Amino acid sequence: MPRLPALAVFLLLASANAQAAAYDDAFAAYQKGDYALALKLMKPLAEQGNVNAQYNVGAMYNEALGVKADYAEAAKWFQKAAVKGNVYAEVDLATLYEFGRGVQKDDKEALRLFHLAAEKKNPTAELNIGSMYQHGAGVPQDYKEAVKWLRLSADHGNGEGQYELALMYAAGHGLPQDFKQAASWYRKSADQGNASAQLNLGAAYYGGQGVPKDPKQALKWIRMSAQQGNGRAQFNLATLYTNGEGIQQDLPHALIWFNAAAINLAGDEAKIADQNGKAVAAKMTREQLLAAKEIGLKCKAGDYKGCE
Repeated sequence: MPRLPALAVFLLLASANAQAAAYDDAFAAYQKGDYALALKLMKPLAEQGNVNAQYNVGAMYNEALGVKADYAEAAKWFQKAAVKGNVYAEVDLATLYEFGRGVQKDDKEALRLFHLAAEKKNPTAELNIGSMYQHGAGVPQDYKEAVKWLRLSADHGNGEGQYELALMYAAGHGLPQDFKQAASWYRKSADQGNASAQLNLGAAYYGGQGVPKDPKQALKWIRMSAQQGNGRAQFNLATLYTNGEGIQQDLPHALIWFNAAAINLAGDEAKIADQNGKAVAAKMTREQLLAAKEIGLKCKAGDYKGCE
């Protein structure tokens, strides 16, 4: 089940003027990074029954903003807001039930809350309902039902939903296998910055699966994924540099990306990346090794953005 991204707090406005002023003060503190003060200002509004404040207080406990993470406290405030129909509270509370954080794990309750949010066309809730059917969590595994919900999420612009729908097309789960459709949904998700979708779209271009074979396009999308820290993309990018596919052979860059992959992958995949890096290094001249060292420093400083 994909984890939900953290939801931003302080996005909702209060209705009364006095509460609006309190929200303004809380938001100013939040912008300054003074989360403790923001929570202090927000909590009285939540205690007075303001549904938006209740959600925001729950979110701060959930995300450890201004206070130590306390999932039980987060669940308490999300419950208060969810009872009043706050869609964000419904989604976040469902997630706590799904993973058993602050509450006893209960897939059925998670599904019920996700459905409440999905009725309001919340794409994250739709994604998670689809994923529950996809993996048989709290419900019998049902690929067709999974596709139904993933498509709703994807159509509502959710990048993760688009990626998961692409995987269903690629595997032929719940619908006929269709690599062209898979590539189309990978692209939609990749355009939103989904690193896994970028990697898979690059692989589709590399193998000509659902799209014309195009080593340069493969390099472009795999590089974008690698720059986000995706270990498998880093390994593939290193391989492209080693073989000179889509770009001129470049052993210094190959070594840098194999080294990055060895850090970000685990188990046998990490060992293979390390072995490939050593094999590449053994073929390099002194000048190439010095160049790789320089690139590596830029790469480290730029959090993979300076590797190219």
